[in-house]
Amino acid sequence: MIVKDKVSWVRLLFQVRGSSLTETWPRILGVTMVAMVVTYVEMYYGIQKYTLTTTPFALIGVAVGVFLGFRNNASYDKFWEGRKLWGTLVNTTRSLTRQACHMIDSQRDHDEVRQFRTIFVKRIIAFTHALRCHLRNEDPAEAIKKFLPADDFSRTIASAHRPLAILQQLSNDLAVARQRQWLGEFNHPFMEAQLNEFSNVLGACERIKNTPIPFSYSVLIHRIVAAYCLFLPFGLVEMTGVLTPVVVLMISYAFFELDAIGDEIENPFGLQPNDLPLTAISRNIEINLLELIGDPDRPEVLKPVNDLLV
Repeated sequence: MIVKDKVSWVRLLFQVRGSSLTETWPRILGVTMVAMVVTYVEMYYGIQKYTLTTTPFALIGVAVGVFLGFRNNASYDKFWEGRKLWGTLVNTTRSLTRQACHMIDSQRDHDEVRQFRTIFVKRIIAFTHALRCHLRNEDPAEAIKKFLPADDFSRTIASAHRPLAILQQLSNDLAVARQRQWLGEFNHPFMEAQLNEFSNVLGACERIKNTPIPFSYSVLIHRIVAAYCLFLPFGLVEMTGVLTPVVVLMISYAFFELDAIGDEIENPFGLQPNDLPLTAISRNIEINLLELIGDPDRPEVLKPVNDLLV
């Protein structure tokens, strides 16, 4: 995610990094060159029979604007829902850790119980990192290795669904604590409810990742935008004359950029500049939970590198 302090209006006009221009400039340049050729032919050869009026472009432009707005709204809904889900994950990890510290035999608090609580909380951290890697199609081995006992780590890596395997281990931990009478029968359901919240977040994130906007709709939008911008100079050249390439450049920039933004934010869990900073959120969860259990070996907060927070 691009993270910047307040930037002046003038600097924003010339900001390239973080925008979709790095992806769309070949398309914009292509239609602008077509507009230059059409303008040249019209100005020097006067072939009016191959030009159009602005009426069809005005009508189609309204439809294109509506389609692009709807698609971008749908993409942003997925982006914002993803951020809310990770906000829920932050809150739930804190609540479950706090409950573990105060509900798992806090009266006697001997070494065995303290070790059990520490393993339990570190397993929550491992779940967070495993979820991030799962959504980004990354190998979680390095991220979770130091938070799991050796046997649990091996079982987790061998599993086809790593976050779910860790969630099962957390549920087993609560069952063990209940059997050993470290966790009261009235407190056990409260902590299980937090694990259910983890499961809900996991499933909702998978739904966002695995359910793209229907392909036929995306194809239609791309085709309409491309055709509209490509044929636009034929409808403008008689009205705008030599300035036709400039007008086409401005209009094609707007349409191609809106189209690209919808594609970019459709999956908010990736590694593009405008995707969610899952690594930074995971690191903050790790720091918070280790602090709650009094572990001094806490990492530093991730900071933006060249205004980019991953």
